[in-house]
Order: sequence, then structure tokens, then C-alpha cells
Amino acid sequence: MPFSKPERTDLVINMTLAELFLLLLFVAWYAQPPEPGDQVPVLQAELDHLKKENQTLANELRDAKDQISDLKWRLEWWRRIFPTIDTTLEGNITREELIKDIGRGYRRCQDNNVLIRASVIRGQQSIVWITDSPQLVEWIASTGRSRPQFGVRLTDPKDIDSFLALIRDYYQNGKDAGSECRFDYQLTYATKEDYYDGRERFERFFYPSGINRLRVQSKN
Repeated sequence: MPFSKPERTDLVINMTLAELFLLLLFVAWYAQPPEPGDQVPVLQAELDHLKKENQTLANELRDAKDQISDLKWRLEWWRRIFPTIDTTLEGNITREELIKDIGRGYRRCQDNNVLIRASVIRGQQSIVWITDSPQLVEWIASTGRSRPQFGVRLTDPKDIDSFLALIRDYYQNGKDAGSECRFDYQLTYATKEDYYDGRERFERFFYPSGINRLRVQSKN
């Protein structure tokens, strides 16, 4: 029959009843679960922390939703105003043209967008239709209205008014109605009055693509 090691036996023998009682009391106290009331402050602090984290996450989620809504609006605006622009810059438009178009109130009607060349020389106004626009020509034909010929200069104010009215109606009722475009124009002027009169007259219908002053050669 095996016997305990002498040192373990001596340890048990040398312990007094009081020491044994204290040891048993400590073991019983350690094994007993804490009272619920003792955990209230700890649980309350943890709850407050979780509430703060939840509020922080809720604020971040709200801000993210606002940013997403703003980006969606900007993207829809871009698609509506510039549906023909290739933002990858792989098409015909250059980076400089793209930056310029971003500042336009309305998008281009076509790639080669300079439709007319206008002039105001000492009060005399004239326009020439210089660029073909199949969509515009098709729309005018569908309305049964007449149009000027390409390259023919119009000097009669009534003819100019009639052409500008066609352009205005095309913007409002043409194929792109609801997502209006604007053609560009070039202007040649002679005096300051011509400059202001020409821009006020034609920029109700077109965006300027070139404004030049008429050079008058001096007589020797």
C-alpha cells in the first residue's frame, strides 16, 4: 500500500483547525457567484458605452446615405445634361473640351457644334448656316417649315428672326426635348456697339465659340 510523500503529510498535519477553516471559507467565497447588485455599475457603464457606439454608427450611416444621395443626384444631372459626352476621353472630345463643356448650362447638340457664323458690322446683322445638322434638318422637315440653305448669308432681319425661331423651337420640341442642347456660333463685329448688340442678340440661342473683331486695313 503506497504512502503519501512525507512533505505532503507534514503539511496536512501541521495545519491547525483555524487555518483549515479559513482555507475552506476562502474556497467557498471564491466559488460563490457575485451578487447581482455588485454588477450594476459595471453593466450600466457597458450599456452607456454601447449606446454611444450605436449613436456614432447611426450618425455615420446617415452621413453616408446623404453622400450617396448627393452623388446619385450629381450622376443623374451629368447623364441628363451631357448624355453624348464620353467621359473616358476615348471619343472625339478632348480633355480641354470636356472641361469647357462642364461649364455649359446645356450640353452640345452634336460633335461639330458650331452651327452658324454671325456678324454685326456697324449695326448690320447677318448669319450663315455653316455646319450640317441631320437631326435639325430632319426635325425642320417634319414640321413642314422652310429653312435657309447652307452657306447662304441671311441679311434680312425677318429671315434671321425666322431662323432663330426655328432653333428655339428645336431646343424645346426636337428629339432632345426635356434634355435640351445648345448649338455654338461664331461672331464677327466692328464696333463696341456691334459687340454688345451681337452677343445680346445671338446668345439667347447659341453659346459663343469664337468672337473676333473685324480688322479694317488702314489706307496709305
